[in-house]
Amino acid sequence: MKKHITQFTIHAYKGINDLTLPDLNCINVLTGDNNSGKTSVLELLSTIEAPQNTNSWILCSRAQTSRARKGIYFNGFYNMFPIDSDNSVISYSFTDKNSTTQTVILTADMEELQMSEQEMHQVNGLRSVEPVEKEESLTNVICMHLKTFINDTKVNEDAIYDFQYRLPKTARKSTYFTKTVYVSPVDHANGSLNINQLLSDSELYEKSIEIFKAFDENITSINAIEKDDFPFSTEYMVLTKNHRKALPLNAYGDGIKKALLLLNAVVYVENGILLLDEFETAIHTSAMNSVFSWLLKSALNLNTQVFLTSHSKEAIDTLLQCDENLQPYINLYTLYKANNKNYVRTMSAKEALHAQKNLGLELR
Repeated sequence: MKKHITQFTIHAYKGINDLTLPDLNCINVLTGDNNSGKTSVLELLSTIEAPQNTNSWILCSRAQTSRARKGIYFNGFYNMFPIDSDNSVISYSFTDKNSTTQTVILTADMEELQMSEQEMHQVNGLRSVEPVEKEESLTNVICMHLKTFINDTKVNEDAIYDFQYRLPKTARKSTYFTKTVYVSPVDHANGSLNINQLLSDSELYEKSIEIFKAFDENITSINAIEKDDFPFSTEYMVLTKNHRKALPLNAYGDGIKKALLLLNAVVYVENGILLLDEFETAIHTSAMNSVFSWLLKSALNLNTQVFLTSHSKEAIDTLLQCDENLQPYINLYTLYKANNKNYVRTMSAKEALHAQKNLGLELR
């Protein structure tokens, strides 16, 4: 497999300054104390796909929600910028497999304005049904002007207002670097599981069924069925040896749902970068070895570079030891802070296991 990026440096983002992940491998495990920056690294990596698109930064803003709230995007974007700096600048750089380093910068400038109610409705994509008064009252608002630069060239300019609860739907822009997929610790439980990508690959599907037997040895198949009353909705049904009729996937626990989500994600992001936050969430220890081994082997076969975060010693140990043939492709990065500075300890899988066994080193 060819690594998509070989080094990643965060110059300024939230509480992180000048943090470098060197010598990146095909599989990169990030660990460390709470608030050490693990999730922040994944968030920023997710923007590599299309940093010129404002919507690519939504994950970083942590403003993803099904419930629209006034100012959710403004506050989310505002909190992305470094907390200990007077300059509203986010900056990172990465080195690709051709040893070319590229830099991405996002800046924000604030402006106080006055807008009419109709103008505010338009920003939120609404239309006023009432006639406009001749002298409509104005409201004081704050506008955040966003500018994105790639290698010192401005590639996008946008604006977000402090009353805004909807971002405009824009046409999908072309991928700048490579596809990225981020999986949160709770995506498997949000009720919108989509595994069509996995079900469409017969070879990978057959192998995945063997993994699902770690959760229920009687499982024989998983099928997608379109609902007659909801033509755009898919229900996943599970056939087992001990039931005459198929059971809905929702009848199973979070473990099998998380496994399905992980396996589908690695297939979907083929030739790209997969970002797994707290990857072991909901996976029982008895199934970790088979799930992790299949996941990482599939990533290598599909030319997918993987970044994972975890607090769990058991999960990290299992991942490092699930298959000896995988160890040359795995690096472990321990993030920590001291005196308000960010540091990282880098070890290969074999170095980490040796240090833990013979030197009593805590890997997390």
